Amino acid sequence: MNHRSFASSVLALSLLVACAGGNDVKDAAPGEPVAGGAGEGAAPPAPAAYVPVQEALEGEARPALLFAQAWFMKDEKGSPKPGPARLDILRQGADGLWTRVRLEDGESNVFHKAIAYQDGILTIGAEDAKLKHWTFKDGKWTAKVLWEKSWGGKFDRLRDLEIGDVDGDGKDELVIATHDGGVVAVVNPSDTPDGAAEVVEMDAKADTFVHEIEIGDVDGDGKLEFFATPTDRNKANESQPGMMVMYRWNGTQYERSVVDPMGATHAKEILAADLDGDGKSELFSVLEAETNKEKAIVKPVEIRQYTLKADGSGFDHKVFATIDDRQTRFLVPGDFDGDGKKELVACAYKTGLYHFTPAADPAAPWESKRFEQASSGFEHACYPADLDGDGKLELYVAADEQREIKRYTYDATKKEWKGELIGRIDESSITWNITAGKF
Repeated sequence: MNHRSFASSVLALSLLVACAGGNDVKDAAPGEPVAGGAGEGAAPPAPAAYVPVQEALEGEARPALLFAQAWFMKDEKGSPKPGPARLDILRQGADGLWTRVRLEDGESNVFHKAIAYQDGILTIGAEDAKLKHWTFKDGKWTAKVLWEKSWGGKFDRLRDLEIGDVDGDGKDELVIATHDGGVVAVVNPSDTPDGAAEVVEMDAKADTFVHEIEIGDVDGDGKLEFFATPTDRNKANESQPGMMVMYRWNGTQYERSVVDPMGATHAKEILAADLDGDGKSELFSVLEAETNKEKAIVKPVEIRQYTLKADGSGFDHKVFATIDDRQTRFLVPGDFDGDGKKELVACAYKTGLYHFTPAADPAAPWESKRFEQASSGFEHACYPADLDGDGKLELYVAADEQREIKRYTYDATKKEWKGELIGRIDESSITWNITAGKF
């Protein structure tokens, strides 16, 4: 397994300290050497090789949350090193108790995302960059590699994945962002079980990171566009320039255009979603804070909203909101208050959770409220879902720094959010994404 990339980028941000400290829950440290056994004077035994965990799904399929993660074990010198890519599946039983099923992959050291797909789960890995389709049958997990690639740079990562019919052929494609060769890929899965996927790779450029993919119909013509955010190479605690681009299928190929050149900073989160029900996707980006050489914030997180120009030649944008934080990696839509209108929730790095609601006047700025301060994490992943089937959305949040998984619901009568602890996150872990399915 290749550990070279993830340790260098994440350890430089001191995330191990942040993820491990600050509460009274003690988990067994994964990957610890097996103790005992040697006689007096004998050489100590070699640490036992860590075997990736692949736990069985038991009972009938039920609504579940998928937590795509990276985590760290200790090497023979006691230093942290990346463990196998990890997926935690959280399921709630009829008794209301949540149970965890864990799936790990020794061929990668991080799952950046996992999505329910056909009869199983799609995962995208990094170091190595592999797209896999996992299925569970006869008491065991089986994985089929749909696509893998090395671009010959310093890193090989699949960073984001979205699913949609982006070429209008009536079948879904898999749109993938990659590091560090600048590639945006469209994967056309084979129609036959043993067939190979067809992959279109675009915009290869050395030392370029593509962080995010979104799919939507911004012009309302019934055809899907997709969006990506290429940037210069990642730098810890230092701004790097980037842009947002759009791709459209013209019948023979994907045409790329620039939505926002952005300038001194970049976005690691974008959103395309029809919030007002008019058949057109609203488009947002979340720009990372601009910092100086002393790593101080000189311009905070900025959420931008884009409007397609009348002649379709490009986009105008306005500042939708700002958040006094270094980064905000999740912006999710949903009708949380049950009034029939979709709102937005942003999960910021250090400063908590924010609820944005439309004003009575459609032309007026949206109202903003921070409803949780004691929740934080490097990615601070969140996901809206109605897992209990009551017709109301819940918000599920992975607060890695508190090592907590919480479910938030909105009480429209009291006009307040209520948080409930439903699970714990292992120490030295980073949750990169949350999705939902039935497993």
